[in-house]
Amino acid sequence: IGRAPQGSAGGDFVDAPGSTTIFGAAKITGKTPGGWTFNLIDAVTSRERADVANGTTRSRAETEPLTNYLAARASRAIGQRASVGVLATLVNRDLQTDGFRDGLVDQAWVVGVDGHTFLNSGRDYVVTGAISASRVSGSAAAISRLERASARYYQRPDATHLTLDPTAQALTGWNLQADFTRNTGGVRPSASFWAVSAAGGRPRLL
Repeated sequence: IGRAPQGSAGGDFVDAPGSTTIFGAAKITGKTPGGWTFNLIDAVTSRERADVANGTTRSRAETEPLTNYLAARASRAIGQRASVGVLATLVNRDLQTDGFRDGLVDQAWVVGVDGHTFLNSGRDYVVTGAISASRVSGSAAAISRLERASARYYQRPDATHLTLDPTAQALTGWNLQADFTRNTGGVRPSASFWAVSAAGGRPRLL
């Protein structure tokens, strides 16, 4: 939030901002009478433009879209041996140029729930778990870029569980994890289960 603009401009002379202006931001933290602890931050960054000169011609080129960022977290203890929490993040962009529509998604969000519980009063054994879902949306060009990026490589021929869709305008996914651990003693076994969705096919179990 407030980083250098993601776009660039070309010309004989370019005067581009080095950072993105934060229009305003709010942070709220606290605890409810019911025992929920919460944290929230929301910020809006401005649309940035570079001044461009080509000979005697002057123009302005957009280098960053108007964007809103949100992150929120809430958690609550359940008795003396367990807790539960929720998390949400959101990015919204106002994309007005073809360059940004082709290169950036206009919306991205993640929501999740997590928790833990100790299996005995001595807190020797603990089970933790979390599940989350995500979605990004934008133009077909922007989503295709994400499908082909090194984090996914949907186009690779050996990945029969994946499908490259050049017309897609959204990507969704989910993540599920559960862990069992012994915290005390000379021998401390642990076990984990992790499943990650794969768009267009079956999930991967890790």
